[in-house]
Amino acid sequence: MGFLNILEVSRKQYYIFKSNKLKENIGASEIIAFVTEELPQEICKKHNGSIVSSGGGNVIFYFENEDDNKNFTKEYSKYLLNEFPMLEFFITSIEFDPCKSQIIGKIRELYTKLEKKKAKRDQYSYIVDFGITEKCSSTKLPAIKKDKNSKEFYSGESWSKVKMYKDNEDKFKKYAIDIKDLGISKNEKSYIAITYIDGNRMGKRIKKLRDKYQEKYTENNVKEVNDEYIKAFNDFSEEVKTAFEKAYDKMVEVVKSKSEYLIKSGLNIKEGVVPIRKIILAGDDVCYITDARIALECAYIFINELEKHYAGGEKITAGVGIAMVKEKYPFFKTYELAEELCKNAKSGIPDEANESRIDWHIVQGEYNNNLTEIREVIYKTHDNKNLSLRPLVISENSNYINQYILFKKDIENIQNKVPRSKVKGMLKEMKKGEKHLDTYIEINQLYKALGEHRIGAKTGFVDGKCVLFDAIEVMDYFISLS
Repeated sequence: MGFLNILEVSRKQYYIFKSNKLKENIGASEIIAFVTEELPQEICKKHNGSIVSSGGGNVIFYFENEDDNKNFTKEYSKYLLNEFPMLEFFITSIEFDPCKSQIIGKIRELYTKLEKKKAKRDQYSYIVDFGITEKCSSTKLPAIKKDKNSKEFYSGESWSKVKMYKDNEDKFKKYAIDIKDLGISKNEKSYIAITYIDGNRMGKRIKKLRDKYQEKYTENNVKEVNDEYIKAFNDFSEEVKTAFEKAYDKMVEVVKSKSEYLIKSGLNIKEGVVPIRKIILAGDDVCYITDARIALECAYIFINELEKHYAGGEKITAGVGIAMVKEKYPFFKTYELAEELCKNAKSGIPDEANESRIDWHIVQGEYNNNLTEIREVIYKTHDNKNLSLRPLVISENSNYINQYILFKKDIENIQNKVPRSKVKGMLKEMKKGEKHLDTYIEINQLYKALGEHRIGAKTGFVDGKCVLFDAIEVMDYFISLS
């Protein structure tokens, strides 16, 4: 009797963004990649196992006997506990006969067992320190290491991240390795942006694939269908992985080619450094950090390239969330906001549509962790209409008023055709409501701000939504890359 074994690294984002030090974020990201890719492959091979599938922080293995299964689990667990303190992971397994057991049902059973194990999370307590030790500035845990150069104290967790960064430093140097490398300029609104991108309806696509092969099973073809399903699933995963990697590479390529233009536009870019820091690029799960001024355009380039690719015969689309914050704002809270914005972008997509949408928020002051409340209170006019069109549709060939390309035209018109003083006046009046903005536009003859693409929005509003607010709010945080 064989065994299916699954491992999962849990709370990855919390582990990565616990610190506001970019080198620790990079090191943490590399650790997660290492413990879900290279390390398990190496230990699995050592114990005569094979990888069934991999992706999204989960890896499923097959072992032909219980001893190999247990020895793999012990060696892998011991390595992580010794080398990477505070990295949370789970491993569990079930019996599996590849000739008699339908692997689709067995994988479902394996995930159910994993979720029960995660939900249980046995409570335990331990003494953190005795009150006489130096504390790590990132984790506030007892320090176990003092860096000779920086004189900083590190806990076991922080030092493992820094060490991973230092061991791989050469491959990071072409990209931002410090906040200042992102291009933040002095005397500017020094905002950074964390962008989170997640593929649309991947769960439904996988279910469709599962159902297709579930129907093929008979008493005599179990192993054959098992092998076909695993191949089809891995092919699908590889198509998704390749598409997102190519989209990311395209975005980097464009930003790199625009370096002189970006410097002229105000970004303080170091020579030979691309002002982007990749944090996560795993399957359809992507996260990176940029200067806020190029965040929207970077996402637009990413999605345009992504939608050229297909997986399982369907075009790949995604939701995008961008959180723009002051550089010292806590990274983990920023990431949580970006993730919430991504979910909000995806939630508005009609069931019949296969399109990409983007949402963003600029944190000015303290964020109260309630995006819905902010949109319902602060982003409402006095006559109870919506100031914002967000989320915007990035996909082309749509007729929505909230298209990203129309939003870009709004910014261009306002920046080039409306005096700054009038822009401030428009912002003040639009918050009062549609009639007030309509009157202000008419008195000051600001119809050029609307442009031909907003011909149906003479008052500055359409269907109870203001078509100009998003452009005015973000214009100081926007540099066009096209």
